[in-house]
Amino acid sequence: MKLEHRVAVDAPRAKVWAVLMDLPVAARCVPGTREVAPVKLALGGTVAIESRNEAAGTARLRADAEDRRLGGSVRALVDLALSGDAPTELRITTDVAILGRIGELGQPLIARQAEKVLAGFAECLRATVASR
Repeated sequence: MKLEHRVAVDAPRAKVWAVLMDLPVAARCVPGTREVAPVKLALGGTVAIESRNEAAGTARLRADAEDRRLGGSVRALVDLALSGDAPTELRITTDVAILGRIGELGQPLIARQAEKVLAGFAECLRATVASR
């Protein structure tokens, strides 16, 4: 499943980049436990930077997470691209595979939940960048 999101951040590009590339800080903006329909997920996993080009404002992340209780996993390649400068636009393109019982929930439901997660991420990102 492919997802695309755009986030406007009223801050200089360098500050947005610094927060995004500080994975422990950026990861705190991604909720680890979400409820999808009647199912509550507790995903645990890793996020790694596969490539980055600060001058171009682009990076690729790989995320792998699983919910052992439910018996499903999520694998994603996330492409980040920054443009503009104060405000800075962040384009997030995700190619995600949802496996196991989580995948049985259906793409429309998962896509709606992804929108909610990204909205929360965007709000947290803006607040985190503003506090630096």
